[in-house]
Amino acid sequence: MKKTKLLALVSTLALAAMLIMAGCSNSNSSSSSSSSKSTKPVTITYWHRMTGSWDKAQQKLIDKFNKSQNKYKVVATSQGSYDALQQKIMAAAKSKTLPVMAQAPYTNIGDYVKSNLLQPLDSEINSGANKWTADEKADVDPAFWATGTYKGKQYATPYSLSTRVLFYNKDLLKKYNLKVPKTWEELASYGETLKKDNLYTLIFDSSYDMELEGMAYAAGSQYVTPKLKVNMDNPKTIKAENTLMDLINKGYARTAGEDKYFSYPFSASKTVFGIGSSATIPALLQQAPKTLNWDTALVPEYNGKSTSALAGNDNVVFKGATKAQQDGAWAFMKFLMKTDNTAQWAVDSGYTPVTKSGVQSKIYQNYLKKVPQFKAAAEANDHSFASTIFAGYGEFRNNLLEFVDHTVTKKADPTAELKTLQQKTEQTIKENN
Repeated sequence: MKKTKLLALVSTLALAAMLIMAGCSNSNSSSSSSSSKSTKPVTITYWHRMTGSWDKAQQKLIDKFNKSQNKYKVVATSQGSYDALQQKIMAAAKSKTLPVMAQAPYTNIGDYVKSNLLQPLDSEINSGANKWTADEKADVDPAFWATGTYKGKQYATPYSLSTRVLFYNKDLLKKYNLKVPKTWEELASYGETLKKDNLYTLIFDSSYDMELEGMAYAAGSQYVTPKLKVNMDNPKTIKAENTLMDLINKGYARTAGEDKYFSYPFSASKTVFGIGSSATIPALLQQAPKTLNWDTALVPEYNGKSTSALAGNDNVVFKGATKAQQDGAWAFMKFLMKTDNTAQWAVDSGYTPVTKSGVQSKIYQNYLKKVPQFKAAAEANDHSFASTIFAGYGEFRNNLLEFVDHTVTKKADPTAELKTLQQKTEQTIKENN
């Protein structure tokens, strides 16, 4: 479901002239010679957070890109985690040693733009020999494209994004003669029956904030609108919050707590349903007992709609990049969004294809036949939206998670807590935008 770099100094006039002729006067630490006589590819440094199988799958795409042409060479470095990547980017911004490009949670874009770190992509997208065609742009799911749009400019392209899905235990459904719920009301109706046998109806991840966001959005009360109107204490948001808290207070549902992720109690058959990121699917496939008979579905409808916010990373380019590096970064971004590449990345990583053609591709459709648990994740593309990007989003999210913690662990009054969150969010937006 979201940093910057560098500068070179010269000490003599003669050396400065040589550097200018060589085209090396950019401020990016990964700068490459742009001399027309040079045949050396332009290096595109790329920081990311992928590890393990995700890192290996991504490197296959990078190698494929590097072999597909001789103008650019992408050199990737894993920072190990979202937090480590964020810290490294912010430190590099201060020391002016940013890479050419990086992965970034899309909700970080507002803060990065405020700090003057990001290079808009519009000139690459709309002009030049490698510009995007109308058909190419139309192929990207609108909600996915919106994750990189901020204040009328395109600062990022979609990459490792996940949708939200409902996980269910097929054997427990059969045992209790239940159906996959279409609505939150239907899901709640199972609670008393399952509670008698010490089963939870639903377990969230460590927080229910994304479920609340989807429900509020479905009711027409988006957390923060594109015009930065805050709706945390809107009656529609309060009603959605009460729906979730009713499940928790009756003992039908809980957050993951010490388990951190719903997948652990779900794998142990302690709950019939779990709700979380589609990126959880490959983890369950690998870690859950082979005897666990499970599948996925769209999240339950609220106010007649099944919808939820996208989560994950986009790719961004930092301002220190030379024009040649910007061209190379855009070429790599386009490459990643090609039909077969976004499809293969989805197969290997568990994220969803960012293009319509990627979802419909032979690669991905064959995969869905082999691993049907991903069908709901792909279907959820059409039911997802991008959270509003704004400067100060990180502060807002910390306050949001604090609100959830207060309602769950301290049994605080949800309405009062939402009013406090409303005030905090309005202040955050006022101070940062």
